[in-house]
Amino acid sequence: MSRRGRTRIWLGATVAMLMTSFALPPAVAQEAGSARRCSGGYVAITFDDGPTDVTAEYLKALRDAGRVRATFFVTGTLAEGHRDGTRRIVAEGHQIGNHSYTHANLVELDAAAAFAELRDTSRVIRTQTGRAPTLFRPPFGSTDVRTRRDAAVLGMTEVIWTADTVDWSGIPTETIVANALTVRPGGIILLHDGLRTTLAAIPKIIRGLAERGLCAGRIEYSPKPVQAWPGLTFHAKAAPWR
Repeated sequence: MSRRGRTRIWLGATVAMLMTSFALPPAVAQEAGSARRCSGGYVAITFDDGPTDVTAEYLKALRDAGRVRATFFVTGTLAEGHRDGTRRIVAEGHQIGNHSYTHANLVELDAAAAFAELRDTSRVIRTQTGRAPTLFRPPFGSTDVRTRRDAAVLGMTEVIWTADTVDWSGIPTETIVANALTVRPGGIILLHDGLRTTLAAIPKIIRGLAERGLCAGRIEYSPKPVQAWPGLTFHAKAAPWR
């Protein structure tokens, strides 16, 4: 082989080696892209009081906004009446949590009735989806030591919230969005299922979060206490999906 031919081979090999060194494997490239997109951190988008006749539209809004995943805290009575909604929540990759059976104020019930509210809802969710919930949100955020103990016995972490949109009160969509966007990294946004104003707010909230480099994450246990409001802390935070 001529000297010129050997030089061409050497140059080709060198270029190929350099290109390989700069190319990222697909999984690494995807992770790097996610890191850039979520540079501000993660927050959890949560919906209480479902499933409802509007749940399917909520799920579509989340898909249309970029296949965003959220957490739905369902009540036992509504889950029994909207089985397809419960199943679709899980089938589309969202987290599902226990929100009591009848949306009762648990601290006002006697011990047996309060425990049954959680136990029966977990049973309904497990029957419909094949998995027991690991997250629990007390209705009205009303909780005490007994409520937290009942949740722990059933294998659930209690989840309150750090950004209350007050969407249930009849406020307009733009106010719901503004309230949601007060959330800080690691925080949890409270929304409600079944409201048209909240449905319209979903893409706007997700857009507003993206502008701050925030992504919608899953909820996991936090060893460090998180303050919901003065006098009440809980142990849950938003984290990347895995």
